[in-house]
Amino acid sequence: MTPNSTSEFYAVGGTMSVDAPSYVERKADRDLLEHLLAGDFCYVLTASQMGKSSLMVRAADRLRQQGVALVMLDLAAGGQNVTLDQWYDGLLLRVGQQLQFEDELEDFWVSNGRLGPCERFFTALREVALPCLGNLPAGPAANQQRLVLFVDEIDNVRSLPFPTDEFFAAILECLNHRSQDPALERLTFCLLGIAMPADLIKDPNRTPFNIGHRIELADFTAKEARHFLSGLDRNQLPMVEPEAVLDRVIYWTHGHPFLTQQLFSEMARRGRDCGPATGPVCVDRLCEELFLSARARESNDNLLFVRERLVRTRADLVTLLDLYEKVLAGEPVLDDEQSAEINQLRLAGIVRTEGHRLAVRNRIYREVFNLGWVQQVKPLAELETPEGQRIRIRSNFTLGRTDANDLSLPDIKVSRRHALLQKQANNELLLVDLGSRNGTFLNSQRVTAASLLRDKDRIGIGPYRLVFHQPNAPRRDADHPTTLDRTVFEP
Repeated sequence: MTPNSTSEFYAVGGTMSVDAPSYVERKADRDLLEHLLAGDFCYVLTASQMGKSSLMVRAADRLRQQGVALVMLDLAAGGQNVTLDQWYDGLLLRVGQQLQFEDELEDFWVSNGRLGPCERFFTALREVALPCLGNLPAGPAANQQRLVLFVDEIDNVRSLPFPTDEFFAAILECLNHRSQDPALERLTFCLLGIAMPADLIKDPNRTPFNIGHRIELADFTAKEARHFLSGLDRNQLPMVEPEAVLDRVIYWTHGHPFLTQQLFSEMARRGRDCGPATGPVCVDRLCEELFLSARARESNDNLLFVRERLVRTRADLVTLLDLYEKVLAGEPVLDDEQSAEINQLRLAGIVRTEGHRLAVRNRIYREVFNLGWVQQVKPLAELETPEGQRIRIRSNFTLGRTDANDLSLPDIKVSRRHALLQKQANNELLLVDLGSRNGTFLNSQRVTAASLLRDKDRIGIGPYRLVFHQPNAPRRDADHPTTLDRTVFEP
C-alpha cells in the first residue's frame, strides 16, 4: 500500500501548526481572538482531541501579529515530582525565557524569598514582566504593553503533590483588582484543559472560579468539514463522490474533530486501495476498521481516552453509567451545568447537547459504548472504606488480611481469608463469613449464615467498618429469605 501524497494534507492527533492546510476555523477561533484582544479572561475547557492546543497556537500567532506579548505555559511540562516552590519557579522561568527577560525575573524570585511561591509568581508578573514589555520590539500602540498568558493542560494540576487552589484564586484576583490597579488591565489569562470551572478551586472557603468567557469548541458542521474534501485526490479515488463521502463521514462522526480528520486522512492515504466501492461504502469499511472492530476498540487513542475517562472517574461510576444509559436509550435527560455527573460525561466527550437535552455524541460512540459495554463495565456494587475510598465489585469478592484478597484489611484481628461477597445469578450479593476467628458483622449483627446485602448496609470486620453501596440492588420478598444452602463457596 503506497501512501498517497495528499494524506499529508491531514493532521491526525497532536497540535497543528499555524500553517496546517487541514485546519478548520470555527466560531471559537473568532470568539477567542476577539475576547483576548479586548483584554477579557477566557477559558477553553472541554474533552480531549477537540483542538484546544491548535486553537491556542492559532490565536497566539494572530495576537503576535497584533503586537501583543504572550506566553504559553504547558502545565504538563513541569512534571509532578516537584515542590510548591519548584513548581512556581519553573513557571516563572518559562515566562522569562519566552519574553526574553529571564534574568530580571530570576533576580526578583531570588531576592523576594520572604513571599510565598504563589504571591512571588504573580507579583513578579505585576512588578517585573509588565514593566519590561516596553523593552520588546514595538507593535501597534494599543497592544505593545499587553501580555496574554495561555495556561494549557490545566487538568495536570490534579496530579501534583500539593493543592493549587491558590494559583487559580490568584488569577481570579488579577481580574477582580483591575479597578484598583490599572496595570492589571494589561494582563490577560486564557486557561485550557480537560476540566470544568468548578474543578479549579475546590476549597469551599474560597470564592469559586466563576469569571471569564467560556469559549465553546463545537464539532465541525457539515459546511466546515467540507474543507477536508480538498485533501482527496480524485484521480486516486475515481469512484468517490465528494458530497456523498462528506455526508457519510458526518453520519458517523457528527463532525468530531479527531474522528472526522482520521477518516478523511485514511481515505486519502489508501487511494485506489479503497477498490471500486462507492464513497459511502468506503467510509463504512474504514469506520469498521478504525473504530468499530474489536482491535480498534482496544487501540484507537480517542476511544481509549473516552473509555478510561468514564471507568476511572472519581465520581460514582454506577450513577454515572446509569445516567449515560438513559441518554443511550433516548430518555429525556436535561442539560445541567451544575450536575457533576453530566459534567463528567461532557469531559469524557461522550455526550453533546441537542436542544436542551443530552444526546450520544456520535454514531461511532453509540456503536462502541453501547448497552452491552455499559453492562460489562458497570460494577455490581461498591464498598466504601472508612477513608471514603470506593472499591468496585463486579463478581465474587474476598476480604482478608493478606494481599491475596480483593480487598486487603491489614490488621491482626482480621483473618487471612475472612469474608466473601458471593455473587448470585440475579446480581444479588451475599455476605459470607469464611470461618474467621473474630467474626463478620452485618449492621452490628454477627453473620452466622449467608446474608443478602442491601444498599447502605454496614459491614464490620475487625476494626474496619465498610459501607455497602448498591442503589439499584434487587430486593427479596420476606417470604423468600436467603439461606446458606444457596451459596456456592469458592475453593
